[in-house]
Amino acid sequence: MKLTLIKKIKESKDSFSFIFKSEKELLWKPGQCIFYKIPHENPDDRGTTRPFSISSAPFEKNIMLTSKFDFEKGSSFKRALFALKEGDMVEAFDLRGNFVIKNSKNKLVFLAGGVGITPFRSILLDLEYKRKDLEVTLFYGNKDNDIIFKDTLDKLANNHDWLNIHYILEPQFIDSDILRKHIKDLYNCFYFISGPLKMVQIMKEMLLKMNIESKNIIEDYFPGYSDKK
Repeated sequence: MKLTLIKKIKESKDSFSFIFKSEKELLWKPGQCIFYKIPHENPDDRGTTRPFSISSAPFEKNIMLTSKFDFEKGSSFKRALFALKEGDMVEAFDLRGNFVIKNSKNKLVFLAGGVGITPFRSILLDLEYKRKDLEVTLFYGNKDNDIIFKDTLDKLANNHDWLNIHYILEPQFIDSDILRKHIKDLYNCFYFISGPLKMVQIMKEMLLKMNIESKNIIEDYFPGYSDKK
């Protein structure tokens, strides 16, 4: 499937969103990812193909890819992605992912680290669009106040009582004390974790030590990012 870049948006000092128009209608569930192929010269060992969460909600129609960039040590794929200009085309294929809400009767706790916020943007906007009456708490860990999607997230939280957001900035990190402080019923929630692999592993281990059942923990991680990202 061919995608055409129609807009690039700077989200933070080192992260950008790329909005693509698909040649044909694509139906996805909020939280899913899709693979992109960008042929380029001298690809590194990670190749020309990479999966990314779709950060746009289905009702927005166009597909949005949001990523951080290391302009000194970044992969050849990321350099090729960043070099795209409006009107350029890429291939997309293999829509997949189970990082989706299946049971709307439970309270939801979202744990995001850095660029791991991308699937949650799609999920939260979809919940608003469908007027789902859920109770959602988002904990968003980041290095500093340069937060991806902050305007969108703050608008959602200000407009809806069902959403509470807590920004956790270094040197503070999301921990069990923070969860116990803000979540009244820890054991009647589904926990969604998204971020760099190490962050996801730490969060899952923390939840298991808190006696959260593994069946209530849904994970998504972003390969290629350090635990600081």
